[in-house]
Amino acid sequence: MKVVVGESVANKHVQSMSTVRSVDIFVSRLHPATCEEDLVKCVKTMKGNIDVKAVISTRLKSKYEALYTSYHVAVQVDSALLTQAVDVFMSAGAWPAGVFVKRFFKKRNGSASQ
Repeated sequence: MKVVVGESVANKHVQSMSTVRSVDIFVSRLHPATCEEDLVKCVKTMKGNIDVKAVISTRLKSKYEALYTSYHVAVQVDSALLTQAVDVFMSAGAWPAGVFVKRFFKKRNGSASQ
């Protein structure tokens, strides 16, 4: 069966609960001087009309820290906008030239993997 999400603004008898989902991204091949604030600014620049609730960037240990740095970036958006957010943040045209980007998936046992 097809799922329906309500969009009426006239019916105010019940109210929906806002839920947040996270788009987890692995970003690498960044200059070693790149900091977390730089990634937050980058995400806010490319978000377009998507309402981003929070951006959490975590620096990861790189094999050659003098050459490049890598981050796990978690972009929290409203659940209804998750598919649109994945399309935007996984677009090659959104990220600066040469930056390596792919989805970041957490393993089921709790540890992270790229």
